[in-house]
Amino acid sequence: MTHPMLMNTKANMRDPVYSWKGKKILIVEDDYVNYLYLHEILSGVDTCLIRAVTLQEAFDMIAAAIGIDLIIINTGMPGNESCRSVRRMKMLWPALRIIAIAGTACNGKNNHCHPSGCDALISYRLEGEDVLFVVGEVMKGS
Repeated sequence: MTHPMLMNTKANMRDPVYSWKGKKILIVEDDYVNYLYLHEILSGVDTCLIRAVTLQEAFDMIAAAIGIDLIIINTGMPGNESCRSVRRMKMLWPALRIIAIAGTACNGKNNHCHPSGCDALISYRLEGEDVLFVVGEVMKGS
C-alpha cells in the first residue's frame, strides 16, 4: 500500500488542456528533427504552426503581416549571434512574443537572449508538457 504522502502529486493533478484556436506560431528552426520535435508537441493544441528555415524567411513572414502571435526561435541559427535577430525583431515589432529555444542550458552565447527581448528561454531537453506550459504562459501575454 502506498502512503498518501509518497504518491506522485503530478499524477493526481488534472493535466491542463491547451488550445490556442486562431493563433499562429512561427517556428524558426533550420534543423528538421528539432522542428519535428516542436511540431509534435504543439500539433495537438489547435493552433496554426508555420515553419521558417532561415532568419530571413522569418523576417519576411513577419513583415508580410500574416498575424504571427508567437515566435519560437532556435538561438543557434547562423546570423543570430548574441540573439541579434531577436533584438531586431523586437525593435521592429515590440508587441511580438518570442521564445528562444536552445540545445543547451542558458549559458554562453544564449545569455543574451532574454535582455534582447525574448519572453522566455527554453531548452530542447524539456519534456513536452513543460514546453506547453511555457508557451501557454507567454501566450497569456499576447
